Parts: sequence; C-alpha cells; structure tokens
Amino acid sequence: MIPVLGFARAAECAGRRVRRARFEHRSSLPVSAACVVANGAREALAAAYGTGVSLRLLEPAIPDEAAWAAIASQAEIFRLRGPIADAAFVLRPPDALALATAAFGEAGGEPRPLSPIEREVLARVVRALGTTVAAVCGIRDPAPAERVTGVHGYATYFELIVEHPFAARIGVALSRDPAPERRGHLRAEDLLDIEIELGVEFASGSIGAAGILGLRPGCEVVMDTKVGDLAMLNVAGAVVARGECGSIGGRNAMIVSAGPKGA
Repeated sequence: MIPVLGFARAAECAGRRVRRARFEHRSSLPVSAACVVANGAREALAAAYGTGVSLRLLEPAIPDEAAWAAIASQAEIFRLRGPIADAAFVLRPPDALALATAAFGEAGGEPRPLSPIEREVLARVVRALGTTVAAVCGIRDPAPAERVTGVHGYATYFELIVEHPFAARIGVALSRDPAPERRGHLRAEDLLDIEIELGVEFASGSIGAAGILGLRPGCEVVMDTKVGDLAMLNVAGAVVARGECGSIGGRNAMIVSAGPKGA
C-alpha cells in the first residue's frame, strides 16, 4: 500500500468546479497481474459454459472497512490458500445466482436462495477459476476452495465484470498487497566494460555573464588558480582525483597524487 497523488470529486468553489489534490492509498498490485487473472477467468468461464465470454476488469483498489463490509455482505465467498497470498472469490447474491443458473441456460431472475444443485454448480465454477489467480497468489495446481463467511484482514480487491453471455461480477480479494519488486544491486564488476570520458583541468577561472558576451579573439581571461596548484581529473563534472600535469613520451599526461578529498 503506497500513498499516491489523487484528486477528490469536483466541488463548487467560488463559482468554479475544483478537484482538490490529496494523497490516496492505492494497491501496489500491478494492473498487468490483474489482467492475467481476467484473461484466465475469461478462458475458464468459456470452457465451463461452452460459449464465448466477454468481461471487463476494474483496477485493483484498497477498500476501507465500510467498503469491505459492503462487499462481503450476504456474499458467497470462496477462499484459496496460496504460497504468496490467499485469494478469495466474492460473489454477491445476484452474481452467484447468475453464475449458477447460466449453467442451465437460464437467466438469474428475481433474487432467491440457491438450491443445493445450484450451490454445487457454483462451487464447480469457482473451482475452475482457481488456477486463474496463480499470478497473484502463487497457486500452481487446482486447490480446494473453502467457503468462508468474510474477508476480514484482506488487503486488495478488484472485480471482473462479465458482460456476455450473462451479467455478473466476480470479486477477487487478496490477503496481502504485494511488496514493490526488488531489483538486484549493481556491482563494481558490472561497470568494468563501460567507457567514460575523462577531462583534466589544470587551471580555472570565473567570469561574469556580461563578460562572456564581450569575449573576442585576443582577450585575456584571468585564472583564479595559482601556478603549481594540482590539476583536477574530472568525470561528468565531478572531481575524482588530483595530480601534476606534464608530458611523457611527447604526450600530455597527469600523475595522480591525491583523491577527490586529498586522500
């Protein structure tokens, strides 16, 4: 869970509609990982119902306590335990009814309790969806889905909205918001083949901006450094060493005598 810059809903302020900036807590679950779940769910539902399935994804969010309570209210909840995190499929009454009755070619109709056969059909549909959450909780093989009564302690939530051949929402809750991906540190050995350009500065001076505009061939620029001062070896504007300038074998050279801090 990381704070990110967001904007509140537009409100009237001095006759203008203004959206105030604020920091919000958003899930660190990549949308790409949720898309993998959505694609897997689409294929699993298509195989279960024997027809093409169209669905949309609502991006991952971190609900507050009130939102979690509303999400889980009277819902059919199936938990799958994984090595990375636990996942739960959350099906509110109309959605559970739509998934169950679609197996018989029927529409969900008016809200009512599921029959024993419909509850078994729903459990099998959830079982088919089980491996689709591998990308977010690490499940590799079909795992038993346990019926639970709530999602207390879960962190991240997103929804799959089925649009065809029936209308339903499949909620996916995760017990842990994934930590930001860690990347390996560079070692000194990884930089050995990189070529860099060095520059030697054996005298330096300063001049004002107006003076630069007045420079002409033959002008003299006074150096601030003294005769005999150590020259500076620069890399990208940073002094990495100091030393004495001279020539060796007819080529300009510098003998390093001190590091950047005189070490």
